[in-house]
Amino acid sequence: MRHRSTVPAAILLGSALGLAACSGGTDAETPDRLPPAPDAISETTSTPPGPSLELSPSAERTTTTGAAENFTGTVRVTPLFDPTDASTAGAGLVTFEPGARTAWHTHPAGQRIVITAGTGWVQERGGERLEVRAGDVVWFAPGVEHWHGATATDPMTHVAVQDTVDGSNATWEDLVTDEEYTGG
Repeated sequence: MRHRSTVPAAILLGSALGLAACSGGTDAETPDRLPPAPDAISETTSTPPGPSLELSPSAERTTTTGAAENFTGTVRVTPLFDPTDASTAGAGLVTFEPGARTAWHTHPAGQRIVITAGTGWVQERGGERLEVRAGDVVWFAPGVEHWHGATATDPMTHVAVQDTVDGSNATWEDLVTDEEYTGG
């Protein structure tokens, strides 16, 4: 069985040549293919700005109540991560109590929600209301008006991931009426 290496060939070749040199090899014994000079390697690889590993302990994140102009019912929002110099994505953990939901809204770069607990509903404006359960993943395309929330009888929690474009990750619109929410 063959295995595919994920280590760049230049590094493998450089390591092999380094081992040959350590074992008493001479330039005459090395192949004509030499690894790039160290400065050439640094030009072809890039390190994202900021720390290479960052831990965000759960205990350090503050949960807030969803704003009444953007949500109906009891909604708790816990930020998970914000956009950085290396990524425009941000995410939050959102818990909806039974009957709670977002207002109609859009996202300039779309939104993906991952249902982590409970049962909920999602709907694109003018479309059918769909039921979602733990483990389901929903994608809302950029600019698509939609809402999401718990069912009338069950709570629902999801992770919401969206990118920020020109300083905005969402445009909030009117609240979802009780008739829209119940599918009437």
